[in-house]
Amino acid sequence: MKRTVFAVALNHPSQTAAWDAAFHAPPYQALPKTPVWFIKPRNTHRANHQAIALPSGEQTYSGGTLAVVIGRRARKVSEAHAQEYIAGFALANELSLAEESFYRPAIQAKCRDGFCPLGEAAPLEDAYHLDIITEVNGVEKQRWNTRELHRSAPQLVAALSEFATLEPGDVILLGTPQQRVPVNEGDDVTVRAAGLTPLVSHFRHDAPAQTQPQAHPTLFALGLNYADHASELDFKAPDSPLVFIKAPNTLTGDNAVSVRPDGVDYMHYECELVVVIGKTARNVRREDALDYVAGYTVCNDYAVRDYLENYYRPNLRVKSRDTLTPLLPTVVAREQVPDAQNLALQTFINGELRQSGNTRDMVFDVPYLVSWLSEFMTLQPGDMIATGTPKGLADVRPGDEVVVEIEGVGRLTNRIVSEQQYEESLNEKN
Repeated sequence: MKRTVFAVALNHPSQTAAWDAAFHAPPYQALPKTPVWFIKPRNTHRANHQAIALPSGEQTYSGGTLAVVIGRRARKVSEAHAQEYIAGFALANELSLAEESFYRPAIQAKCRDGFCPLGEAAPLEDAYHLDIITEVNGVEKQRWNTRELHRSAPQLVAALSEFATLEPGDVILLGTPQQRVPVNEGDDVTVRAAGLTPLVSHFRHDAPAQTQPQAHPTLFALGLNYADHASELDFKAPDSPLVFIKAPNTLTGDNAVSVRPDGVDYMHYECELVVVIGKTARNVRREDALDYVAGYTVCNDYAVRDYLENYYRPNLRVKSRDTLTPLLPTVVAREQVPDAQNLALQTFINGELRQSGNTRDMVFDVPYLVSWLSEFMTLQPGDMIATGTPKGLADVRPGDEVVVEIEGVGRLTNRIVSEQQYEESLNEKN
């Protein structure tokens, strides 16, 4: 299991009950209408019996759950046929710090090193009435059953594959109860379920650093990282980086197409400078941060604002749909970019300039972002940080040619197509 690990929040009745009052008050106003997805990136992945270092000064909680392992490519799969795309199930521990809000991406709570141990996959005759048991030092601390979940594995496979193509080896974590199990230094935590190999994790202060070189590099992205862009969306600039993670299914290249979903009112581009990490970075000082940067490239981080809900903003249906992130494959070495904080950004639609800005207007600059992320997680070579976009958004529609360009870094072109056009092109290839 070395591909993308998707996880779903608020999939257990105890969670929605605990948050019900908050979700009917500002800023939420209403319960979520669709699954609330997030991603556990490669720095969080650990195998059975591996040691995990706990963050100091923070209480970590165990979230024993069941993982669905995808067996073959799944795209727009119906619930009735979803079981055909499931290769098996595994135990997982969705470790987290305390969940204090669902309004912003909880990367500091969810994406720390080792915060996603995964067990061995196996077929199960009945994954839908399965007791998930968590033990700490041999003592049972929690027991819940998968039949309690709001959405079953087939329902989640169908919901996710509606907008994100799943590949063999991708994983979906089915969620946890609201009440999690606290874990502390020296604890051995075991997650059990009938028919599956127990998942054991050792929490030790001297746990060695782990790398996942075969897993997908992580693409981090910044929301509201230009004050003028935040203002045009009626937000104030954030007090700390608003970072979310983009799944690999969303990536395309230069001169590729991006799909505008049918029936939406507003899909916009975002011209962004992308930082490419060159060597392993952990607890990096801001003044040393550029030493860990291999170079820079350009992406266009499209968003479909119709799908925005105030939970784990911006959610995967907005930002991680298939084809919505064209990325220039060439990387300009850091040494060839004298000042990454003084680069002009431009976006053209059908040859007309529609967006213009400069990287000097970032709220959080490149050294700050590298240092900030490395404080609580290990950045690995090939990881990328898309640093946000300035003001100047506009709707794009099928037939539009969109060009994003960053001074000294590159020019990226792509074309907007309809769902029908995209499906026809896929059928032609097949």
